[in-house]
Amino acid sequence: MILLASCGDGEHARQQTPVKDTDTVAVVMDTLPKKISGSYNRIFNDIARYLAGMDPEPGCMLDSSYLENKDWKQYAENAEKKWHLYDSSRIQVLKDWGRAELAAINSGPFTLFYPFSGPDILHADCFYPEADTTVMIGLEPVGTVPFTDKSKSDTLAKYFASVTRSLYAILNFSFFRTEAMKKDLRTAELNGTTPLMMIFLQRTGNRVLDVKYIHIDSAGRIAGNEPGKSYKSPGVEITYCHADSTGEARLFYFSTDLSNEGLTKTSPAFLRYLYTLGYAHTYLKSASYLMYNDFFSEIRSLILKQSLTVLQDDSGIPHRFFTGCKPSLYGKYSGVISLFKGNEQKDLDSLFKSQPAKPLDFGIGYKWHKGESNLVLYECARRP
Repeated sequence: MILLASCGDGEHARQQTPVKDTDTVAVVMDTLPKKISGSYNRIFNDIARYLAGMDPEPGCMLDSSYLENKDWKQYAENAEKKWHLYDSSRIQVLKDWGRAELAAINSGPFTLFYPFSGPDILHADCFYPEADTTVMIGLEPVGTVPFTDKSKSDTLAKYFASVTRSLYAILNFSFFRTEAMKKDLRTAELNGTTPLMMIFLQRTGNRVLDVKYIHIDSAGRIAGNEPGKSYKSPGVEITYCHADSTGEARLFYFSTDLSNEGLTKTSPAFLRYLYTLGYAHTYLKSASYLMYNDFFSEIRSLILKQSLTVLQDDSGIPHRFFTGCKPSLYGKYSGVISLFKGNEQKDLDSLFKSQPAKPLDFGIGYKWHKGESNLVLYECARRP
């Protein structure tokens, strides 16, 4: 399946993509793991590597004007330095923690539900590498895959400045700043989450196989988009695999409002879709304490009904709602930052004081400094 903007087949994709003049045939990746099924247009992986500032692979389909662009070369040089440091100081630490503490979950394929995520597939993939379906939701627009039209390579300086600006918070604080993202992902250069998710997938050791734009239809089912038409719950489906994988995984990101108003009045079909996911493992990080409020009770109720486990910091669902679930504690609970004053949890504070918590070797969430963060893994008495 190949979809570039309104493109519906591989031939059209080749006509619209700025590829080398001599490369008109090789659209199927020649470096895929042996057991990957199907044929995929390698342009998506070439673009993802380009966005991530990584060296092109042999046979790269991007035009040489992109690969030789001085602004991209400068961006790539800086990106390689930053990601090398980030990989050694954080990504590997997160992966090690996931392997140790979430081993039972990662023993086989499963569905991961990550609402209020924005484009943060980075932390999800580090903690849950064996998820074969990940559903992420945010208010940020879906956006498009760049460099799939006749855009000029001389505009790249502004584009990569936008990318760098958008990545700053997640790489420094572990979360996206909502107000900043409202601006950063609605610019003429960077128009949504898709390019950032492609970068994160590449930098966490994956290959991007396919990208297509989707929505939830009136029956609560995933459907493909028609050119030029707008949708209440637009989304993107990214198919990818780990570099050493023997199978594909799918990432779904939807731009929609998860408040009760959004789910019951604006997009009721989206709520129906969420219930079709069935039992899943849920991850919540930097969720703005929204589910502390009654006007987010629908999504809170769904998570509590359908989650086999919930891994969250204290900004997710208040502890008092997890009746019948076994909590495992990590790090330290020390209240909330001033921006969210009034959302302190006395019962969670008492829990952390009454039973031992395992240490966290990293900072995460709004209290992102090492030694100040907390995570709780709730194991719920359900069977898939």
